[in-house]
Amino acid sequence: MLDKRHWQRLLCASLLVLAQCPLHGFLAAQESAFVSSRQQLTVLPGHVKSLSMLDGNLYCYTAGLLLQAQRTGEQVVGFLADTVMVRFDEDVDYVVRHPQTGDLYFTKRDRKGRSFLYRIPAGGSGKVESVTLSGGSLFNKGMTVEHPTFSIDGNIMIFSSLEKRRSLGGYDLWYSLFDGKRWGKPENLGSRINTTSDERAPVVYRDCLLFSSNGHKEDLGRMSLYSTRLISDRVVGDTVGMLQIGRCRIQRLPAPINVDAADDYDIAIDTAAGFGYWLSTRKTSESDSQLFSFAGTLDGIHLWGVVADKQGRALSGVKVSARQSNTVVCNTFSDSEGHYHMYLQTDQFYDFSYQLDNYFVAFETFNSTKHSDEYLIAEARLDVRLDRLPIGERLVYDDLFGPNVDVELSQRGIETLAPLVRFLNDNPETVIDMTLANDLTTDRAFNSLLTDHRIQSLEGYLYPLLPPTVKITIRNLCAGQDGCTAASGVSRLTVLINNEL
Repeated sequence: MLDKRHWQRLLCASLLVLAQCPLHGFLAAQESAFVSSRQQLTVLPGHVKSLSMLDGNLYCYTAGLLLQAQRTGEQVVGFLADTVMVRFDEDVDYVVRHPQTGDLYFTKRDRKGRSFLYRIPAGGSGKVESVTLSGGSLFNKGMTVEHPTFSIDGNIMIFSSLEKRRSLGGYDLWYSLFDGKRWGKPENLGSRINTTSDERAPVVYRDCLLFSSNGHKEDLGRMSLYSTRLISDRVVGDTVGMLQIGRCRIQRLPAPINVDAADDYDIAIDTAAGFGYWLSTRKTSESDSQLFSFAGTLDGIHLWGVVADKQGRALSGVKVSARQSNTVVCNTFSDSEGHYHMYLQTDQFYDFSYQLDNYFVAFETFNSTKHSDEYLIAEARLDVRLDRLPIGERLVYDDLFGPNVDVELSQRGIETLAPLVRFLNDNPETVIDMTLANDLTTDRAFNSLLTDHRIQSLEGYLYPLLPPTVKITIRNLCAGQDGCTAASGVSRLTVLINNEL
C-alpha cells in the first residue's frame, strides 16, 4: 500500500510538470513534418529522460517518476503521474508489453541507480517476477538492463546495458533469444552497431531496430537516432552459420529527426495509430530536452536532387512541389547550392513541378518504389535543369515539322513545344508574337503556301491546349518577304514573349 506522503509526492510532481509545460506552450511551436504526411511536428517543452509506448499510451520517466502523457490525437497536452504501474512498484522507469504473450515487462532502479528487468504475466495474479537469462537472475549476474524491446514474433529481446566485461565501451545494445521456456544468455550486438561510446534506447519498428548512439562517425559526439534491419536477409562474411542479428548496415535517420547541432534520441512509436515521438535538445539548454512528435509512417523515400540551369549552374529558391491526383502533398525549395530534399511514401506515383521566376516550369513524374529494403529510409535522386525564360528576347525553334514538307507537327516538335505550352497555361495573361519561315525549296510561293498550312496546323495544336486569355499572333515570314528561296532546308519558328506578361 502507498502511504499519504507518497501520493502527495506523485501529485506535486504531476502538477509541477504541468506547470512547467502549459497547454499553449505545447501547441505554439511548429516545424515541418519529417514523414510523408502533411501533419506537423509539435515541440513540447520540459525535461524528459526516457520514453516508452504501452498499449497506445506514451510514458516518460523524469524527476524519479513514471508519467503518462495526456494526448489528443498525436498532440500531447500534459503529463500525469502513472497510477497503474506504481501499484506494482514505485520505482518503475520503463514499461513495454510482449507482442505475443501480452506479458508486461518493466525495469526499475535500485538505490545504486542500476536498472533491472521484471515481468508481470498477462491474465495472471499480477505477481511480479524477476526475469532470468540462461538460468541466472540478471540481478544476481550483476548485469543492468535498460529499455527492453521485442521482435514482432517475440523471440528476440533487445536491450541496452552498462555491462563492462563484454562491452565495447559505454552502454551497448544486447540481445537474448527465447527458446519457448526461458530467455537465453545475453549476447552483444557487435561492432556494426555498438561503439566505444554509448548505444541506448532500442525500439523495434516493423522489421527494423531503432536506437540512439553518440559513437558513430556521423554523430559528432552527440546523440543521434539510427536504424538497421533487425535480421539480415543475406548470408555473407561473418554471418555464415550464425543468427544474423545486428549484421545489417546502419543508417542515421535524416533531418529533421537528426540535426547536427543537438542531441536527438529515445524514440517511441505507436504503429497502430501512426504517431511517433522522440527527444531532442535542439531548442533547449544542454541539460534539458524537448519532446517532438510526428504523424504518419517513418519509413519511406528520401528524394533529393540538384536544380540547375542549362549551363549546369545551381539555382536557389526553386519551388519544388509534389502532387498526387492534382493535389499538392508537399512543397520545398532548393538551397543556395541547388539542392532540394523531400520525404515520400513508398509505392506511390508523384507529379513534380520545379518553378522559378523567369524560367520555364519543369515537370517530372516519380515512382517511389523501393528497389532495396536495406535501409528504413531509401535514397533516390532526381536532378532537374530549367530553361531560362527570356522575356523580351526571341526563342527560336528549328525543325518542328520534321525534315520533309510535312504539314503536321512531328512528335519531336510536340515535345519541344511542351515547356512553352505549360508556361502559357501557368501564365494565362501572356502576349506572344510568333513568326514562321520555311526555306525548303527555291520556290518562294510554295514556301509561303507551306508556311500557311503549317501555321494552321500549329494553331490547331496550340489553341485547344491554351487558356482563351493567352494572346498569340502567328505571322508568315515568307509571305511577301525575301529570304525564303535559298532551299536551305530550314524551318524556323521564332517566339517573342512580350513585356505585357
